[in-house]
Amino acid sequence: MRLKTFSADTMNEAMMLVKEHFGEDAIIVSTQAGEDGQGVRITAAIDQVEDEYDFDDDSLHGAYGDPVEIIADALLNNGVPPQISDELISAVEELSMEDPVLALAGALDRYFSFAPMPMGTAEKPILLVGMPGAGKTVTIAKLATRIVMQKQPVRVITTDTVRAGGFAQLEAFTKILKLKLISAGIPGELRTAVSEASGRGHILIDCPGGNPFDDDDIDRQARLIKAVDADVILVMAGGVDPMEAAEIAGIYRELGARRLLLTRIDMTRRFGSYLSAAALTGLQMTDVGVGPSVADGLRPMNPVTLARLLLPKSVVENFDDQQQTARGAYG
Repeated sequence: MRLKTFSADTMNEAMMLVKEHFGEDAIIVSTQAGEDGQGVRITAAIDQVEDEYDFDDDSLHGAYGDPVEIIADALLNNGVPPQISDELISAVEELSMEDPVLALAGALDRYFSFAPMPMGTAEKPILLVGMPGAGKTVTIAKLATRIVMQKQPVRVITTDTVRAGGFAQLEAFTKILKLKLISAGIPGELRTAVSEASGRGHILIDCPGGNPFDDDDIDRQARLIKAVDADVILVMAGGVDPMEAAEIAGIYRELGARRLLLTRIDMTRRFGSYLSAAALTGLQMTDVGVGPSVADGLRPMNPVTLARLLLPKSVVENFDDQQQTARGAYG
C-alpha cells in the first residue's frame, strides 16, 4: 500500500496528477482545500505497487492482521463513545481495505469534516474561544507568528482584561513580533478595535476563558462574540472526558463556533474527546497545537493524520506514506 498527497490549483488538475502517478486504480482517501485555503489537496492510495524489479512483494500481504479488529481495539483504547465507534467500524467494513491506517482514514473522512484555518483572505477576524487553560493565548501567538513569517500584516486584539497576567502574557509574544497588542475588554471596545483594524490585514482576537456551565460567563462570552462578524474557533485541550467535551463543544457551537482546534496533542494519548466533540456538534476539525512553545507552531489535521493518532505505534510504523512514522504523527 502506497499513499501520497497531490496539490494543484483545481480539482481536475489534482485528479490528473493522481492518475498520472497511480493510474486508474488509485483510491481517493481524502480531499481538502490547500494551505491557507488556496487550491486543492488530494490524498490518494494504490493498493498494490510494483517495485523496481517488477514483482509484487507478497511478504507484505496479511502483515497487518484483521484491520477491523485493530481499529475497533484502537477506538476502544482512545475512549471513543460506542455510537461513534460503531459508525466508524461499519464504514471500515464497507471500505474493505487491508491497511488499517487507510481504512480508518477513509472512515474518518466520511463522518468528519476537516478544514484549514481561515487565513487565506483575511476577510473576517479569527476569534478564539474556550475554557481557561485550553491554550488560546499561545495559539494566537502561533497564528500571529505564522502570519508575520509570511510577511503579511496582522492585528492582535485581546479581550482578556480581567485575568491576572492575561494581557501581559500575550503582550510578551506580540512584542517579540514587533506588534502592538490592542486591548478591548467590552463588546463596544471590541467592535471599535475591529473596525479600526479592518482592511489592514489579518485580525486575531483572543477571548478570555470562561466556565461554559456558568450563565454569567457564557453571557459575557456571547456578547463579545456577537459584537463582531468573525470566524469563531473553539480551542480545546486534549485529554478531556469525551461526553463532557461534546457538551462543552455544543455550548460553544450555539455561540457561533464552527471549527475545533485541539491543543497539547503531544501530551495526549487518547483522542476520544476530540472525536466526540466534533461528531456530536458538526464542528470542523482544523489545525492542531503540538506543544506549548510558539516555535512548535500549528499543524494541519486531516483524515490520515487523525488515523495515525488513533492507531497504535506498531501499526503506524508499518504504514508507508513517506511521512513521519511515530504514533502521534507529529512526534
